Amino acid sequence: MDPRLSAILERLRDSRLAEVKGARASLSIPVPESLLNELIAAALPASGPIRDLHVRPQAGNRLAVRGRASRLDFLPPVTISLQIEQQPQLPDTPLVVRILSLPGLLSVAGSLLSPSSLPPGIRLERERVLVDVRQLLERKGFGEVVPLIERLNVNSEEGRLLIDVDLRA
Repeated sequence: MDPRLSAILERLRDSRLAEVKGARASLSIPVPESLLNELIAAALPASGPIRDLHVRPQAGNRLAVRGRASRLDFLPPVTISLQIEQQPQLPDTPLVVRILSLPGLLSVAGSLLSPSSLPPGIRLERERVLVDVRQLLERKGFGEVVPLIERLNVNSEEGRLLIDVDLRA
C-alpha cells in the first residue's frame, strides 16, 4: 500500500474517524464453516482446556460444536448443540448462546472449565455461554471499533455464520 494512503488511514483510525463524523456503513459478512474453523484454530491457545474444536453452523441459529478436552485426551470428541439466544448490544451486553444438548456435561464442564481456563471474554454460566464481544475486539487490537458499532447480529444458516454490523462514525 502506498505510504501516503497508509498515513491517512492511520490518522483516521487514531482520530476515531472524526474527519468523517456522521458516516454510516452496514456490512453483511457471510463466514463459511471452513473460514470460521480456521479462525477458531488460530485463536485457540495450545495449552487451553479444549483442543480440536470444530464449529458447524446450522439453520435456525444453531451450531454443532465438536471438541476434545485436553486433560481427558483418552475420551473421544464430544459434540454439543448450541443455539444463539441473545444478540450482543455493545458495549456491555454479551452474545448469549444456549447449550441445548448434553446437560449432564455441564457439571463436568464446570469442573474442567474454570473461569481462568476459558479465553478472556468468554464465560460459562450454567447452560449458557456468554461472549463479551467488546472484550474480544479490544484484546485483538480493535477496541476503537467498539464505539462505532450501532448494531451487531450473529446468525447462522447451514454451513455459515451471518454477521451483520451497522457502524456510525
